[in-house]
Amino acid sequence: MYNRWYDNYPELKSLLMLLENVDKEQIDLIAEDFLQIILNKYNNRFDEAIQNMQKNAPPRYNRWYDDNYNLHTCIEFIKTLNEEERKEIINSYLMSLLSFITNVDDE
Repeated sequence: MYNRWYDNYPELKSLLMLLENVDKEQIDLIAEDFLQIILNKYNNRFDEAIQNMQKNAPPRYNRWYDDNYNLHTCIEFIKTLNEEERKEIINSYLMSLLSFITNVDDE
């Protein structure tokens, strides 16, 4: 079985599995929210991380989340974080997603 880098992080793997079946329009909104979480918390490191991502970009993208630039950027940014930061940002994503789901259900 193929082991993706995020398979080593159960919370991130679960989050991606959950998001994989969300429609494109909702993913766009969720990804924008996730990006804002990153910018609020890691603004001082974001530009450098983006530059490194561009330098190390693969020749092609095969993952489902690569179709959404914002979501791709958020997931790739997680690679730049240490273990504690990674857990913290994933928990922030999950809380944001829960809030998003709750708000959508209320409408």
